[in-house]
Amino acid sequence: MNGFPIWFPKLFEKHPKLVGDFLLNEIRYELSIEKPDADTHYILSDVCWSGEWAWNEIAPRLMELLGTTEPANLTNLHKMLTIIQGNSITDDEIRTLAATKCMTLCRHKHLALWYAVWTGVDPAAAIPAFVAHVAKISKLKDRTDIAMSYATSLWGGRGNEAAFQTPQYLKSLYLLMHDHIRRQDDIDRAGKGVYSPGLRDHAQEARDNLFNLLNQIPGKEAFLALDEISRVHPEESARSWFILHAKTKAEQDANIGPWVPSQVREFQEQLERTPANHRELAELATMRLLDLKDDLENGDSSIAQILQKVTLETEMRNYIGHELREKASGRYSIPQEEELADAKRPDLRFLGGGFDGPVPVELKLADRWTGPALFERLENQLCGDYLRDNRSNRGLFILIYGSEKKGWDVPGSVNRVEFSGLLAALQAHWEKVSPRFPGVDDIMIIGIDLTKRSGRKMPELGLGSTRSSSSSK
Repeated sequence: MNGFPIWFPKLFEKHPKLVGDFLLNEIRYELSIEKPDADTHYILSDVCWSGEWAWNEIAPRLMELLGTTEPANLTNLHKMLTIIQGNSITDDEIRTLAATKCMTLCRHKHLALWYAVWTGVDPAAAIPAFVAHVAKISKLKDRTDIAMSYATSLWGGRGNEAAFQTPQYLKSLYLLMHDHIRRQDDIDRAGKGVYSPGLRDHAQEARDNLFNLLNQIPGKEAFLALDEISRVHPEESARSWFILHAKTKAEQDANIGPWVPSQVREFQEQLERTPANHRELAELATMRLLDLKDDLENGDSSIAQILQKVTLETEMRNYIGHELREKASGRYSIPQEEELADAKRPDLRFLGGGFDGPVPVELKLADRWTGPALFERLENQLCGDYLRDNRSNRGLFILIYGSEKKGWDVPGSVNRVEFSGLLAALQAHWEKVSPRFPGVDDIMIIGIDLTKRSGRKMPELGLGSTRSSSSSK
């Protein structure tokens, strides 16, 4: 009545094949006598709830059994899937079985469960397939029923750490569930006494859990997902509520983490602290480059006039890298000629100590590049190549101007712009394309004008007003 006797797992340990065959034979018998609307409460219940020691032995054979037959009883199917999802069977095997079932079955509740299993291992294929299937159902009640069953099934088995639990898929699922599990149809149980929750209650909770999980995920991708929900939510009255949540998340993500005592002591003594994570390293890299910019543009000992003669980016990169290494004070390192896996080489990369989160730096001599080419390098090279590694989500784009070039064409403007206008346009372009790079938190555009200290000014363009900005924006 309460599972297996205490000696049974020991018997299985000594004779796994023999006991496994016995259990599987009893499962086959249970499936042969089951009825769709009456639970059997026999061997599957015991194996599911107290026989985890046997799962690795029988799960592959349960997979084979499900490949040739479908249990009539939904509870028995749940139990079999719990066993299969709880052991070492690969996601690829589960994906293949679930996709096949979704293309061959007709019963809505069984289909909903298999679509949920498929979503747990391959949301990119499963969610659109489920949307397409629901669209073919003519009756509104049937569409709502399968959506409710699907939503409640997402949280079982391997779904507890499923692939769909990312901002992109949580957003899609939440909006999908709102299309079919509408809030105006929700059951309000508050203050109405004792009740036994039904499918509708569980579906409402599952729908809201999708939002709660999304709202708990930190970072830009989750913010963008909330922002999109606030714009396309099917209930217009709810959009302002999601705007508030998106704003709150942005504020929380903008807050710096608490300092540990050693950082407080270090800052008191040296007015700096050693970075403890990728974000702090990016901030320190920015400050080092802004210090170098100020020294070259305004310093009494500036060598800007000498650097104006440099025409090769490799030479300028070597100088900038040397200056940054000299001022590292053990807080970061910058390797020489570091090569990535695809044989590409970022100009510079800041590496921290005690954590793995490099900050790439792309350096360009502005005189040697056209405006459109710089925009393309910012978007495709820095954002698309050097920041595609999930360890890095912040980078710097450094432009150095030496006075040879008279102006730049920029996308969306009929006028050529000076150096300051070019920097402002690049920063504005990043802000525009930022939603297309959810894995990139921020790009800082820094311009170093070597003409400021030397007195060589950029010729007037005479083209009317241009966009301008602080070159350190």
